[in-house]
Amino acid sequence: MQKKLKPVTYGLILLLIFSFLASGILITGFNPQIYKHAYNNNKEIAEFSGYDENTYLKEIDRLKVYLFNSRENDRLLSAVYSEDEVAHMVDVYYLFRLLRIINAICVLLSCTIIIRYRKNLAAIDISRRWYLFILIPLFLILPVFINFDAFWIKFHKVLFRNDLWLMDPDVSLMINLLPIEVFYSISVGTIILYLVAIVIICLIFRYYARRENGI
Repeated sequence: MQKKLKPVTYGLILLLIFSFLASGILITGFNPQIYKHAYNNNKEIAEFSGYDENTYLKEIDRLKVYLFNSRENDRLLSAVYSEDEVAHMVDVYYLFRLLRIINAICVLLSCTIIIRYRKNLAAIDISRRWYLFILIPLFLILPVFINFDAFWIKFHKVLFRNDLWLMDPDVSLMINLLPIEVFYSISVGTIILYLVAIVIICLIFRYYARRENGI
């Protein structure tokens, strides 16, 4: 007989949803293959910037490093990018830092709950509510595949308080180095990693819960 699920199970599901999505963004967004593919399949990057593939990837690495720094290298960005582009990167830096902080909190709380119920995992068997891992983030997943351009615009309107992200592709180096195809690939990669993660975690919970119940 299955044990009744604890209310904390639903809190754990929410924590894992955010953590898996955030981790997926961080892993996929820092995958160099995403940018190699973009460079080799988007001639406008080389034509606009004049960068060969190696120079392009080094510049992308520099932007990645910036997101982990304390913004001390703003002046290095300003030597390449416009004032508005640098200001937008400052906004992205703060958003990225917030994502990492919240993700760390979610991971810590998730681990705390699992450790607390490690001898009674059947009581928080998230595999019995596996469908919530799909239904809850559906409002994010569906727009990516239905109309990514509209999703991307809405994303910026919600998360940014200014219009610095509205860069002119005819003059902006940053938007040409990071075309929308890059972010589409990151979004799809994030969703794939997310789905893989929830399958794995649900199988793990199911295995231990069934073992506890003697099944």
